[in-house]
Amino acid sequence: MSTSPLSPAQIDELKQVLEGRKTAIQARLVEVQDGKSRVEHAREILQQDDDDAPQRESAREVSLAASDMGEVDLARVNGALMRIANGTYGICDACDCPIPYARLQVEPQTQHCVACKSEWEQSHGVVPTAKM
Repeated sequence: MSTSPLSPAQIDELKQVLEGRKTAIQARLVEVQDGKSRVEHAREILQQDDDDAPQRESAREVSLAASDMGEVDLARVNGALMRIANGTYGICDACDCPIPYARLQVEPQTQHCVACKSEWEQSHGVVPTAKM
């Protein structure tokens, strides 16, 4: 496995961004989950009994989706911080090529170069969103 192609200053900058994102995600999860674990939060939502079943179902789905997205985001950020710690940050997990600094500035938690990410999206039928 290759070592990071980034300078120490670039790594420090991106590490600060990642740590800021981690703090923000954790705060959002506490807010969404009312300080409970993912399992406790899901159990509480499923046990709610309101008169408006369709509204309750919709709110439950939104709350659980927000919790799930936060957990995925947190795992990706923690993974990036682990790669910084072990010296492999900035290397594509798929092709072992350097990930450009400009890409990492946009998405510092990414594990893949643009080519590998595009290939993955195509193979999984993911349609990229248009940028305005």
